[in-house]
Amino acid sequence: MIRRELVEEERWVSPERFNRTLAVYQVLPGPEAHELCVYFGLLAGGRPGGILAGLGFMLPGLLLMLALSAFYVSIGLASPTVASLFAGAQVGVVAIVVRAVHRIGAGALRDRWLLCLAVLAAAAELARVPFAIGLARLIPDREERRLVAVGIAVLSIAAAVLVLDGLDGAKIFVAMEAASRALA
Repeated sequence: MIRRELVEEERWVSPERFNRTLAVYQVLPGPEAHELCVYFGLLAGGRPGGILAGLGFMLPGLLLMLALSAFYVSIGLASPTVASLFAGAQVGVVAIVVRAVHRIGAGALRDRWLLCLAVLAAAAELARVPFAIGLARLIPDREERRLVAVGIAVLSIAAAVLVLDGLDGAKIFVAMEAASRALA
């Protein structure tokens, strides 16, 4: 929603600047959507703009959580109707997340290397391997970005082998060699 408002509808921020800012906030710990709102509010209106943008983003969710908490404390989840409502809400949340990932991906994955980085990051996340691929997005030069992507992919595959197959040096060497040939 932030991207749609700021980049597509209002045209306050260029797609490149939004993608770079998003990449920085995805690397940092914390809720990046809130941080994006505060940052762009700060750019638009100084310190008061940052505070108002942060509050405008955070307060509706806070009030909703307080209302749902009061509902939960007073009624609970013992009722089949309430349990069904919460199960339906879970499906809605998953749909919203999938749609958000699709919209952000469509705007951010502008070339083959960025798509490759996204696939590698997803594979590493599924394998539960720490993956710092977001840093490669910050490198402006295509050739340097390609080299960094290949290096990170090789190291990630080696880390996955370490995590999944144990500390067998021969397997690590074979995995790194195969990955470097496939990605180079």
